[in-house]
Amino acid sequence: MSPMSIAADKTPPRWLAVWLAALVALTPFSIDSYLPAIPAMAGTLDTAVARVQHSVSSFLLGFAVGQLLGGPLSDRWGRRGVGTIGLSIYIASSALVLFATHVDHLIVLRFFQAIGGGFATVICAAIVRDLYHGREAARIISMISTMMLVAPLIAPVIGSLLLAAGGWQSIFIFLLCYATAMLALVWLLLPETVSRFSRARRQRGPKRDLLRNYRLVLGNRRALGFLAAQACVSGAMFTYVTTAPFVFMEYFQVPAKQFPLFFGSCVLGLIGMVQVNIRLLKHFEPRNILLAGISLQLLGCSLLLLGTLTGVKEIWLWMGPLLLVMACIGITGPNSAACFLEFFPRVSGSANALYGASLFIAGGSLGGVVNGLHTGTLVPIAATMLGCSVTALLSAVFIARARQPIRVDAVPAVRRFAPQQTGSSSPG
Repeated sequence: MSPMSIAADKTPPRWLAVWLAALVALTPFSIDSYLPAIPAMAGTLDTAVARVQHSVSSFLLGFAVGQLLGGPLSDRWGRRGVGTIGLSIYIASSALVLFATHVDHLIVLRFFQAIGGGFATVICAAIVRDLYHGREAARIISMISTMMLVAPLIAPVIGSLLLAAGGWQSIFIFLLCYATAMLALVWLLLPETVSRFSRARRQRGPKRDLLRNYRLVLGNRRALGFLAAQACVSGAMFTYVTTAPFVFMEYFQVPAKQFPLFFGSCVLGLIGMVQVNIRLLKHFEPRNILLAGISLQLLGCSLLLLGTLTGVKEIWLWMGPLLLVMACIGITGPNSAACFLEFFPRVSGSANALYGASLFIAGGSLGGVVNGLHTGTLVPIAATMLGCSVTALLSAVFIARARQPIRVDAVPAVRRFAPQQTGSSSPG
């Protein structure tokens, strides 16, 4: 069955979930595989490690831009078309990174690489929404989400092996080859789930329609409270991801070969908390679980800062609280998404794109701030993460609970969206 005939009868191919999971994995591979090589890149480009870490922040910001642009454009031009454009941009940017001679070139190229990646991966959720409903949609999204959590475990290992075998350039050759394989997948295997009639009708509509749904989402203050809470929680995570090469390989002098072990241990805690959250949802509402998760992260960040202020340079004094901070994201992420999306049953696509992009914008901005505050110690990093947790708790308690009339086009639909976001029972 050809992709076009699949689009016509909306019968998904058997291996669609695996293909989408592979495409979504492009994001963690792009971020985590080159983290072990950052000190080596700093040496080659004759700059500081903190300066090279700006390329992580620029990638996060570029990915957010790619999602915001790619989501609405895929409704107008089709999923496969936008995915093809995005992967082409990604491949070209990856190839140019190989010839970068200055850290500023790397930062700019990573930004454009991320825009292409955002275009390519944002179509995955849209394809699932087009083809699946109810329990089946929840199963597919849960599978894709699991890949997002597993990929960061193996990406640093791959990066370390490639770094030892062929230098940091080999990592970007790997990303280029992976993106090329994904381009073939998008073009040859993925179905076009937006019909030709729908594309023609939407392309005739005014371009301002692309922004109308975003204005609707931004006008709901209660929903933005949940968005702000998760953006700050994720900001703590991205602060850790952005600074991990400095923390482990430069401050604690961890060899590059052992970096994946320390980096991946935090991801294992996050995966475990995702399973705990699924069980908690059988007994508690998402809003209550969200508040508990933010409170636990606040505790972890407080212990993290206290440990750094002691001046004792002991890696386990850092790792213990860090595991708690990262694991809590497995509780807060699914529940904040469910609480946020319940306000937008009719514009869930745009709401989901804005939600995801906001997390990357917050992460990229905070990563840039903490790199600018670089003092050679862990205090700015721990203080930034603590500030994120405090702000997240305030957003969830005060803004999200503020009374505000809900418009007709934003009627709560918890039972409709929660299974797709959490892969578990309804939160409401």
